[in-house]
Order: sequence, then structure tokens, then C-alpha cells
Amino acid sequence: MPPRVVVIGAGPMGMAAALGAIERGYETLVLERDDVGASLRHWGPTRFFSPLRMNLSPAMREVLGSELPPDEELLTGPQYADLVLSALARRDPLRARMRTHHVVLAIGRRGLTRGDYPGHPLRSEKPFRLLVDTPHGEELLEADVVLDASGGHGLPRPLGAGGLPARGESRFGGAVIRSLGSLHAQLEQLQGKRILIVGHGHSAANAIGALEEIARRDPSTRVTWAVRTANRRPCEDIANDPLPERQRVVQRANDLAEDPPAFLRIERRSMLEGIEQNGSFDVTFTGGRRGEFDAIAAFTGYRPDSRHLSELAVETSPVTEGSARLYRAISSITDCLTVPQVRPADLQSGEPNFYFVGSRSYGRTRTFLIQTGLQQLETILDSLPK
Repeated sequence: MPPRVVVIGAGPMGMAAALGAIERGYETLVLERDDVGASLRHWGPTRFFSPLRMNLSPAMREVLGSELPPDEELLTGPQYADLVLSALARRDPLRARMRTHHVVLAIGRRGLTRGDYPGHPLRSEKPFRLLVDTPHGEELLEADVVLDASGGHGLPRPLGAGGLPARGESRFGGAVIRSLGSLHAQLEQLQGKRILIVGHGHSAANAIGALEEIARRDPSTRVTWAVRTANRRPCEDIANDPLPERQRVVQRANDLAEDPPAFLRIERRSMLEGIEQNGSFDVTFTGGRRGEFDAIAAFTGYRPDSRHLSELAVETSPVTEGSARLYRAISSITDCLTVPQVRPADLQSGEPNFYFVGSRSYGRTRTFLIQTGLQQLETILDSLPK
């Protein structure tokens, strides 16, 4: 009987992992907590920075063939979910191996706790047991290998200074816009409103570009952009960026920050200390500055959800909450296009035959690129037990 592989997550990396495992003869099952490609659907009309050719494994390409969009296409998140991931899920060899709305609650070893036989060969001889919440109730599944491709966006990071929640965030945080898809869905309602944008990464840069468009349609729209940095151009700009879409989005946002038009105010060296709500959001920034807003859109990042891993002896980085060994191998890298090839040992988790795959292995690190993840995945798949 071939080894049993369970893949957690049906995003780009999860689907590539499943196809790669099937190709190698493993009995494979994919567990997705939502619908296939759900995380990408939260992007709204935001496009990938990288062309489609960088976001496909050879097995994905082989299954879809001529149905794929052109290699140089910059798909939106929902387009990729529909044209690639959902299309793969409907076809062999994945069709019978997909389980959506299956939430992995906990993973352990049969008969062992986290502290039993660490580093001993006996531990790897016991199969994994997965407690899964399904549409029909809770089930226990067993596997010889688990590939965790659940992504690095399980839990939104707080809005406050130093990564802590701002005062009042626990009461009002649910009213904060946390994804570009949600922002785009509300653009019409945001016209003429006072909007606070928090964060200075690529999501925030995309958000500023979208709000510039509605400010053109309704000049009474007012946007405040709160960034931690003192830089006049707050978004990290890559010299001679080989990804033109990334360069375009970042350059436009930085141009607006450097010379703000009437609709935009920049709050530099600014983090949120408190949020109160009385019809609108009354926000206190560091330094005692205040502002009143009709909407808050926060792009402060996410962190992985590790609650299902409490009985596994995995090594997670105290910095990224991703793979500790991978973090040590790439911690000096600042751009996703310059990540070097890593050794098989760098991709191990510390728990035999359990692997973090794709962005889940990077955790909070912002240097993940699907193309690199696919290369690392091949190394993982080649090292699995036969």
C-alpha cells in the first residue's frame, strides 16, 4: 500500500503539492477549510505581480493544457482561483481527492503526545492522526505524510503600535476592512467619506491606488495614510524591478505619498494607540495625534494559524512563526526574487514527514514567491518516504 499523504489547503501550493504527490504514486487527500482558492478570492480585482508562467507547476500545466490563459497574463486572485484552482479540482486526478469545508482541528501521532520520543525513530513509525471538522461532523483521519499548505494568512495581525492591539480594537476591530477584496466591494460607499489606511506594504499601495480613483470621481473623499516609517516614499521600492506590475503599484503609491494631492494626508511615524466609535471612528495615533474617520482599512499583515499543531514537535521560527530551519537559511534575503536554492534539511520541520509548504513555511516573512515555493516543493516531494 502506498504512503498516505494529506495536504492541508487548496490554494496554489496545496494543489501543486497534491498533484506532485499523486504523480509520485502516493494515496493523496486534500482538505480545504473553505472553498477551493478562497484566500485568493479576497484579493478582489488585485492582480498578481508575477505572470502566470511563474505560478504553475509542470503537473498543473499538464492537467489544464490549452485551457490555461497566456503565460504572460497577470491574473487577478479570483481569476486564478477560477481558471486554475477550481478547474484543477473538477478534473482528474484531483476530482475524487478534494474535501472542501473540512477544517483540521488538531494533528498528532497515534498514541503519542508532543513530548513522547522526540528525535527517536519510534516517533516516525506512528501515523499521523488528524481530527477534522466536516460538514457531517468530526472525523479522525490517518496519514503517513502531512503537507501543511494552509498559508501564512490565517490570522490578521493587530493594528496597534509594536504589533499589539490598539485600545478598543477588540470591540471595534470587526468593523475594520482587512482585505483588498472587501475594500473594492465597498468603494462606491466610500466615495465622499473619510478613510484611514494603515500599513505601507504592497496591499496598502494597491489600496491607495484604488482610493485615488474614487477621489477623482468624488473630490470630497479624504484619505489619511498612516505609515510607521519616516520615509517620504514609504513603500519599499526595488531598483530595476523585474516585475513591472509591482513597480507600477509601488511607484504610484510612493509618488502620491511624496507629493500628496488634496484628497490625501500622510501620517508618518504613526501607529494606532486607540480606537473609539461613536457613529465614526475616533483614532488616537502615537504622539497623541487624533483623527476622525468613517472607515478604517488596515493592511498590517497576517500571521499563520498554528492552533492545530500543538501536539506536533515542529520547529517554528520565533520571528516569523513559519519554519525555523527555512528562516535560518533565508533570513538575510530582502526580495522574493533573490531567494537561493535551499537544502532538503532546511525544509524539514523537526517532526518527521510533516512539512510546511509554500507561504505557510515563510510565516510573516514577505519574501515568498510561488515560483520559489514550487521549487522547494519539488525538493520536499523527492524526499518523502517511498
